[in-house]
Amino acid sequence: MKGYRPLLIENLGISLPVLDVLRLQLNEHLKGSGPASHSHRYGQLLVYLRGYGAQSVAGNRYAARSGTVIYAAPGEQHSFERERERSPLCLVLDIRLKRGLENSRAGVVGMLPATALNHIRSRISQLFAMRDIGKADRQLTVSAIILDVLDALLRAVGRLDARPAVNAGTRSLTRSAERVILSLLSDPSVDLAFLAGEIGYQRDYLNRMLKSECGLTLGQLRASLRLREAQRLLRSGKAIGEVASKVGMDDQNYFARWFRQQTGISPSSWRNREPMSLP
Repeated sequence: MKGYRPLLIENLGISLPVLDVLRLQLNEHLKGSGPASHSHRYGQLLVYLRGYGAQSVAGNRYAARSGTVIYAAPGEQHSFERERERSPLCLVLDIRLKRGLENSRAGVVGMLPATALNHIRSRISQLFAMRDIGKADRQLTVSAIILDVLDALLRAVGRLDARPAVNAGTRSLTRSAERVILSLLSDPSVDLAFLAGEIGYQRDYLNRMLKSECGLTLGQLRASLRLREAQRLLRSGKAIGEVASKVGMDDQNYFARWFRQQTGISPSSWRNREPMSLP
């Protein structure tokens, strides 16, 4: 791929009730086959963003093309054989399970719908845009992006019991919090203590429960929803000042600085940019 740059984000520290996310990698198999057969002490979710080949896991061979998602469990030998001339591009999430996934041995394979594949490509482009931002400024958004990607991959391989953002029984508090946050998002006077009270809990206790349920504190969850809503409004063509007001920031300049900290680019540049092309 012209202009390809590898991507490696280590020591993520994302901890969910069922798994930890350790590392994200974007790899291009440049010559011949991919890495020789190997295994890890942790599990790997692999999604092919382009190219053709065969992924072998624990002695089983699976066809791999754009949108193929494969889970290799800890200790399973796996390797990739390239087909055709174009270099395959693979996104890898290293994960450690806290409780077993049923039928996880000998590979678990799924296929992303085109819309989900394009969404992941767009999310990876955001990670590229943030590479030069300071660690403290980008940590929240990086975590939100990776959780979003993880959710799509777990959907593809059918591991609904491990998804971080879907199970209705374990996500009821998060969903309630999201509804309250969104209903008050445009009011700049609303602080986190008030939000916690509207949700029905003391702030510190609520933070602990949300962290256990979705991996984010109340403040992190609000920032994630604020960014998502700002991006949606920008995409719909709203003026930047109007977007700032609707997400609870009366100062347009402050909003622009905040948005740049989260994404690495200005609101106007984000609205006008094309998603990263990974054909």
